[in-house]
Amino acid sequence: MKPVGARRLLVVFLVAAAGWFVVQTWGFRQVPHPRQEAMARAEARTTAAFAAVDSVKRARGLLSESSSPIRWSALLGEDYTPITTTLGSLQAKEAATNPAWAAVMVKLLDEAGVGQGDVVGILASGSFPALAIATLAAAQELGAQSYVAVSLGASTYGANGRLATWLDLEEWVRTAGAVAATREMVTLGGEGDGGGGMDDEGRAWLEQALVRHGRTALVPHDLPEAIAARMTFLDVPRLAAVVNVGGGQAALGRCPHAESLPAGRWPAGSGCDCPERGAATRLHEKGVPVINLLSIRDLAMQYGLDSEPGREYRDAGRPDLVRRADRRLPLGALALIALALFWCLRPARGSRTATH
Repeated sequence: MKPVGARRLLVVFLVAAAGWFVVQTWGFRQVPHPRQEAMARAEARTTAAFAAVDSVKRARGLLSESSSPIRWSALLGEDYTPITTTLGSLQAKEAATNPAWAAVMVKLLDEAGVGQGDVVGILASGSFPALAIATLAAAQELGAQSYVAVSLGASTYGANGRLATWLDLEEWVRTAGAVAATREMVTLGGEGDGGGGMDDEGRAWLEQALVRHGRTALVPHDLPEAIAARMTFLDVPRLAAVVNVGGGQAALGRCPHAESLPAGRWPAGSGCDCPERGAATRLHEKGVPVINLLSIRDLAMQYGLDSEPGREYRDAGRPDLVRRADRRLPLGALALIALALFWCLRPARGSRTATH
């Protein structure tokens, strides 16, 4: 290639690089999400619910001994208690206490097609009470009903206190008028969803919680019965989406693929055909959108939320804003690149085509 050709190509490359930089820097703008008002209301509702839990725990001396500095540390449980079923990450539990998760859940449920009069199924354990509350608030602000199938066992730092189980927290936020489930099915959780792995003291704690709140629990004989019970519970008209909160066996299953199921909104083809696959996978097979709230710190970063909160939640983004492309800059950049290419391909002045 002649030197003049190389120089021209370099100019075109520089023009293209400059166009790309301009488009990436100034070619997008933030616009309000269509559900921005519902997001704000859901976040405020979640904040009110967290404040109710904080108030009751402080008044009764039930605050966690985790010594976490986060604002809503009242949503955290203990490291280990007799109703602790599995190990969990304190950092993930801290990230889950951000009320902005309610706005994220409005976004995800709206993308799943949830609207007025629909039903949102919530498959929850006691592991992430903050996320369960945020999901209830989001569904309520979208005009949907929440059907909650909850297992009371919890991983470390979840709702695992003797007087602060999921049933207790739920009662406190419902009394405060913050959020409430429309229907609820309760199991003990643990291995096989029937309290497996808990000692007598743990079972006694859960029995006391059930009596305290006038509730009864389904105690399945085995995991398949627990999964079938959730399928029956959510066999209702207008089931628009299912949200899994935590790692309950009946929700995710006990097959080798359970731990690798994706976090967030499941794409088509997620799941497996193992006999011990959970209720979430089986519902997804039926065409119900599934939102999986696990790998919380990764999800937080994906949606611009603080994955390592301190006293405040330093979110990098806002769920109520949507990034939209400004078409004028990309079109202008393409026009400029086209002109540069035209100039590059144009014969140099004074050149001649030899003929013989």
